[in-house]
Order: sequence, then C-alpha cells, then structure tokens
Amino acid sequence: MIEKLQDEYFEALEEPKPDHAFGLLDTYRFYIAYRHLARGSVLDVGVYFCDFLDLVRRDGREIFGTEVNDTRRDLANSILGEDITVVDFRNGRLTRFKNDSIDNVVAMEVVEHVPDDNLAISELCRVARKRVIITVPFRERIRTVLCVHCNKYTPYSGHLHSYDLGDFSELVPFGWCVVKEFAYAKPLTRRASLLLPRSSKASLFILKYMDKLSPGNGNWLLCVLEPAREN
Repeated sequence: MIEKLQDEYFEALEEPKPDHAFGLLDTYRFYIAYRHLARGSVLDVGVYFCDFLDLVRRDGREIFGTEVNDTRRDLANSILGEDITVVDFRNGRLTRFKNDSIDNVVAMEVVEHVPDDNLAISELCRVARKRVIITVPFRERIRTVLCVHCNKYTPYSGHLHSYDLGDFSELVPFGWCVVKEFAYAKPLTRRASLLLPRSSKASLFILKYMDKLSPGNGNWLLCVLEPAREN
C-alpha cells in the first residue's frame, strides 16, 4: 500500500478535462447526497467542476470547497465566481479548517484515493459540526496497471480502497457513528440515465424510484456519519 502521495503527484493531475464532465447519473449522485444534508454550511472536499456546490448554494447556504492543486482550485473558483475553493486534503488532511467549523462536510468519490482512509475520515469528522456525507464506489474490484514511468504497478484511476456495507463502521473515529448507508445507482437505473433528459427534475425522481425497485448492486455507496448521541 502507498504510504503517502508526493506533491508531484497532485501537481501532475493538472485540471479536470472537459470530456470528463458529468451526465444525468452524476446529477442523480449529487441529488442523493444533497437530500441527506443537515441544515447549515457545506464543505465539498474535491469540488471538481463544482456541480454539487452549485446545487447547494441555491439554498443560500454558506459554501466551501477544496481541490488538490492550484490549477484545479483556480478553475473551481472561476466556475463559482467566488474565491471559496482552497488547496487542501492532500493525503487526507484538512489543514485549512478548524475543529467543528462547518455544519456539513461532503466527500464524494474522494476517500478511495487517500492512502490512509482512516485518517481522512477522522479529518472529515473533526471539521464537521453536524454531519459527514461520504460516497465511494461500491464493492469495486481494485485494478492495477504497469506505470511506464516508474515500472511499478499502480492502482487504476488512483483508487486504493474498496468498500462494502458495514466497512465505515470500522473507520469512524471515537464519538461518531454511521446513521445511514446504502448502495444506489443500480444497473437499470444506470441504463435509464442514458435515455432521460439531464435537465429535467422528473428524471431524478424516475431514477430514485427505479433504484428502489431494481435488483442488482449499486454503483456507489453512500454513508452518513453523525456525532454519537449520549443515552
């Protein structure tokens, strides 16, 4: 297992490419996470093209974001029209945010990239006042490819961990607990997302309804964490 990713790795990522822009299935992914937010401010860890923060700020919430290099940060801030994205969360540490400083901390398809996911989840919980929402690929088979530069096998897409139901119960820090988790975006839902219009709210309701009724495994796992309540 890789112990720590070097700064050169994050710089080499440069910025997201336009051909990686999201479709309806990703809009559905953001919608599911959005519906599990508590009231208050939101930090999106790994904002990418800012689709989720753009959705969230329509509520008038205070928003914050992180990216892993200057190029991605600048792109995100230009999309949002605000300087709210900072470079942070390299190797899972949130160095720019104080304890209990944000109501909701969201990390979608981020934790699986961090060598020490236990540390990463602890940092998300440290910053959150009310709730942490995490999504990761569900039951992913980790694949490796031979790097032509270092002649070593490296994880495909930078995914270092695979997650199943119940795994996050072993990773949450003391004082926090898993209050909800489920897999979603099942095969029929994924196929339907290719046929429905992305801009229609009805499309999201159709996908959500199909997910409840469809058989098979979901594409992603959503996990909601909250501070443990004393009895």
